[in-house]
Amino acid sequence: MEKHELLNQTLRPVDKVLDFSVAALRKANLYDPLKKSLYDTTKLLLNAQFKLNHHLRVYGTENVPREGGVLFAMNHQSWLDSQVVTAACPRKISFMAKSEFMKWPILHHVIELTDSVYVRRGGDDGALENAVNHLKQGGAVGIFPEGTIPGEEDIPRWDVEPDTGLLRGKSGMIRLAMQAGVPIVPVGVSGTGKAFPPEAYPRLQQLPLVRPEPIEVRFGEPIFLRKRADEEISYEQLRGMTDRVMRAISHLVDHSMGYVPMNVPIPVKEKPGRIPPTPYRNEPLAEKSRIGVLVLHGFTSHVSCVSDLRFPLEEMGLPYRIPILRGHGGEWTDLKGVTAEQWYEDAEDSLLDLLTECRRVVVVGLSMGGLVALDLAARRRKQVAGVATIAAALKFRDPLAVLTPLIARVIPSWPSPKAFHDKELEKQRNRNYPRFPTRAFSELYRYASLLENQLSFVSADALIVQSRKDQIINPRAAEIIHERLGSKRKELVWFEESGHEMLLDMEAARVTAAVADFVRSLAASKSVLEE
Repeated sequence: MEKHELLNQTLRPVDKVLDFSVAALRKANLYDPLKKSLYDTTKLLLNAQFKLNHHLRVYGTENVPREGGVLFAMNHQSWLDSQVVTAACPRKISFMAKSEFMKWPILHHVIELTDSVYVRRGGDDGALENAVNHLKQGGAVGIFPEGTIPGEEDIPRWDVEPDTGLLRGKSGMIRLAMQAGVPIVPVGVSGTGKAFPPEAYPRLQQLPLVRPEPIEVRFGEPIFLRKRADEEISYEQLRGMTDRVMRAISHLVDHSMGYVPMNVPIPVKEKPGRIPPTPYRNEPLAEKSRIGVLVLHGFTSHVSCVSDLRFPLEEMGLPYRIPILRGHGGEWTDLKGVTAEQWYEDAEDSLLDLLTECRRVVVVGLSMGGLVALDLAARRRKQVAGVATIAAALKFRDPLAVLTPLIARVIPSWPSPKAFHDKELEKQRNRNYPRFPTRAFSELYRYASLLENQLSFVSADALIVQSRKDQIINPRAAEIIHERLGSKRKELVWFEESGHEMLLDMEAARVTAAVADFVRSLAASKSVLEE
């Protein structure tokens, strides 16, 4: 059961009371006469609440037609959006609501109060007809053309369009406006995503409390989209009209007020920037390969901890990169001041460089490299065909790890923990840093906490490799990754004897073979080029 469903269960008793109250009012023929008063009272209360707690500012109400049908098209950042627009708009708005909300406690009563229309995902002609009739009768309808909140379900924030900072708009709003013959008023809502982000609800990754952040609502000038009765609108025309409305909405949004502030248009990174040192790579192929492989080392690790993977990759004839991530490849003090964003940037630049020789990439990562691999798989879903993690550093065995941010303030460095079980192999093969800056580990810990909440956005085929005797990583980390990944095809493989350095310790040959088999299966897959 999802976390928000558990919360809904706790609200069932309150919902039962509301059900009983509404039923009693209906039986007494009082509900419909009271409905307008209830709506007006609720709107006044919402307006007062948002002004008091969020300093609500509303602009452009002069652009709202005072009568006649009108379609309000707005951006979507938070579960507060419909409430904020209801409070800010001079007209009563009926929203297009997802059909699954019929079963949600309390919410379905609010939806009924606003005369909103339920819509089934994947197309709902009946709901569209009801909305058209409501518009033709002079009503106002609100719609979120993005279809969902970025970051809420399986759509991460980074899937927004670079030119608008919004998800790609759906064309249903254009069809609706044209069939009803009404204007579209674009609406920009700013600040709600910071006040009540999807991380708070419905993902419940933080306390579901509304923060007192400033909120703004801007109503734009009406957009009239007319066509002749016998005119057929092409897909290109429909797409162009949709994009026009999305740009109008974006211009009304203050993107700097978002949960993740951004500058729009967003720079698109399609070419590598700083190419990190890459001691292991093969010669470019004459033709583009179906897939290539990016291999990422761990925290404090020497690149040799993963470099043996190059041998099976060369046998398969696949292009690969094994870069040195920022702060590694020199002295342990080089890690001072290095950030997780820099590790990600180095890996991403290597991935983009590798894509000059292949169509899609399999990312393999050890420990910290496993986190970066998952991050790439989430953010670069079109380019990443598969992800393999080896002892990914999501959860640590050391109970003091949680205190790292505090420890880093008083203890500047810490000795690196043991990562081998075979002492002879450790003497022969261990080239890792003997110490690390505690602030650098604090950065790794922060990165792990962040990535734990992004796992559902990974859709690539996945292999999770973990040793039950890992001295550094809690084996529960592998189970969490396997449980939370959004991948349809994922496998968790356990090893029983290895230390944390799984590609160098006593089961190294078997670990290498497991990863190679995973890559080989993707290289042979007919669906590997599907996006």
